[in-house]
Amino acid sequence: MAVKTFTSEVLTSSDTNTYLANSGLVYVTNATATSGTSLSVNNCFTSTYSAYRIVVTRCTIGGLSGMSLRLRASGTDTSTGYYNVRTGYDYSTGLVSTTPTSNGSVWDIPLLCESGSNSACVLDIYQPQAALKTTYTGQGTDNRTTGQGNLSAGGMLNNTTQYDGFTISSAQTITSINLTVYGYRLG
Repeated sequence: MAVKTFTSEVLTSSDTNTYLANSGLVYVTNATATSGTSLSVNNCFTSTYSAYRIVVTRCTIGGLSGMSLRLRASGTDTSTGYYNVRTGYDYSTGLVSTTPTSNGSVWDIPLLCESGSNSACVLDIYQPQAALKTTYTGQGTDNRTTGQGNLSAGGMLNNTTQYDGFTISSAQTITSINLTVYGYRLG
């Protein structure tokens, strides 16, 4: 639909409904976990949207650990072909660290968690349902005053599989994680 510029005419219900239906993010699903070392979300990526946002609003685990993500197809995680770079800034030292992954088994996402840290991040996943290489970018932070506190990451999965879900995991036991998946509206 072409963008309509309103000047002096009346905004109709039809126009309002059309503009609301063609903009912004659309809620897809949410998920939580309070035990184990991973959280899988199935059937959240469809051909309805070409990009998705995953918002992790709370993450605490039994010890200090970075979090990782694998894409899933029909309930099975893909475990090869992940390329990405995660960069972190340490509030206490002012140092920046970079962790590259080349043909790894996971994406190292920008989420560093520990007991009581209540970390958060956003991940944008691009074209998981297309027969193209799936890519992502993300930003994250935790509320610790020592150690890495601000993170960014991005990468691609080197295959053309069509994915419908993902798994977030940790080397430590998850005590609490809450996330919401949104689709970017087309149009």
